[in-house]
Amino acid sequence: MKLTTATLALTLLALPLQANENCSIETLKTAGKAPNPWINLDNRFSPEHLRFGLQSNGHFMPRLRIRAKTAVNLLEPASKPLNLANIKASDPFDQQQRSLNFLLDSRLYADGVLVLQNGKVLSESYRNGLGAEQARLLLGATRPVLSLMGVMAINQGKLQPARSVVHHVPELNQQAAMRKLSIRRLLEGNSQFQWSGAEINDWQLAGGWKSGKAGAGMRAWLKQPGRWEKEWIDGNSTLSETFPEDDLLVWILNETHRASLAQIFCEGVLGSFRPEYPAYWLTDQKGTELSGGLALSLRDLGRFGQMLVDARSTSIRTNIPPWFIETLTASASRGQAAQSGLEGLSKGSESRYGFIRLGGAPNRIAILGPYGNSLYLDFDRQLVVAIYASYPGKHGPAMLATLDQVWSGISREVQISRGNP
Repeated sequence: MKLTTATLALTLLALPLQANENCSIETLKTAGKAPNPWINLDNRFSPEHLRFGLQSNGHFMPRLRIRAKTAVNLLEPASKPLNLANIKASDPFDQQQRSLNFLLDSRLYADGVLVLQNGKVLSESYRNGLGAEQARLLLGATRPVLSLMGVMAINQGKLQPARSVVHHVPELNQQAAMRKLSIRRLLEGNSQFQWSGAEINDWQLAGGWKSGKAGAGMRAWLKQPGRWEKEWIDGNSTLSETFPEDDLLVWILNETHRASLAQIFCEGVLGSFRPEYPAYWLTDQKGTELSGGLALSLRDLGRFGQMLVDARSTSIRTNIPPWFIETLTASASRGQAAQSGLEGLSKGSESRYGFIRLGGAPNRIAILGPYGNSLYLDFDRQLVVAIYASYPGKHGPAMLATLDQVWSGISREVQISRGNP
């Protein structure tokens, strides 16, 4: 059969970009125009389009499909399932006792909930068009995954935390700020550069998050002369947001491993928790993975959480260094005052490596993305709660307080009904 140029091009697009015995990574071009005329790149995350926008990662931007060639970690049902409709908690809006289902539906706009204990399913439900197989964009909740990949690179001796960014990305040698910024400080995420609104807009254009002239792509934007000559300020990044520093971290990981971020993620993280469905990673028009571009199914987000819980067990082999989990769960370093941006959560909650160490009961952390999408881990009770939601706002005290009540209600019920400490 004779192949035309167009047919050959389509054939090449379907071939794996990178493949080895453990991973298959394919480049997928955008699906073309949206299925209707009123949703576009710029309004897909508006409240009225949010559910579609979070699950339409292939409609508006290029992406990579990532498959780990490992046996699936089967999620078996627990012997005693949890009925969320029978669990009561305090409604943050009026302090009335209401069921968790009410809080999830009416306050959080939840689309899917998965509760695991010891790796078994206590509760799983989907609504509002979300299916178990559908990948949802994590957006700002991708940042903790990047931090974890950086920590794993340190554990492997590939990344030196005390060295500067320039040591790992020589192309930035002319940027004085990069010669001063250590890998450790960048990974911890407790400081950030002071960006103007115009710079953030240009950065989003470079990545393809907004419509307009994208320029030469994310890497060209990051290494533009004078780009990093600005104030480095203390204080955490805005909850649920990504910033240029996060794409800088992506570049460092690429250079450290001499591999694409998708390959690093697949070999170091995805394959470890043995996913059920493909993962996706959005890229710019040049094919560079974006710091907020990871998409996972709810079940595989839960598996990721279970992998972190298992990493604390000395009987389970893992690539995650024990010191990292202990750092995430250690007592609050800022006392009991609420950290700015985390109002609504228990006092003492604070950001660490992009994760949130939760105040109140010990050894609990969370990943908080925008719109209520979240992952809660209680290490003492071996408990994982994964939620995909479409809250009509990126974050805020009401949303965080609702999540806190849902998590506390589930933990309390598990403690009472199963005799856990």
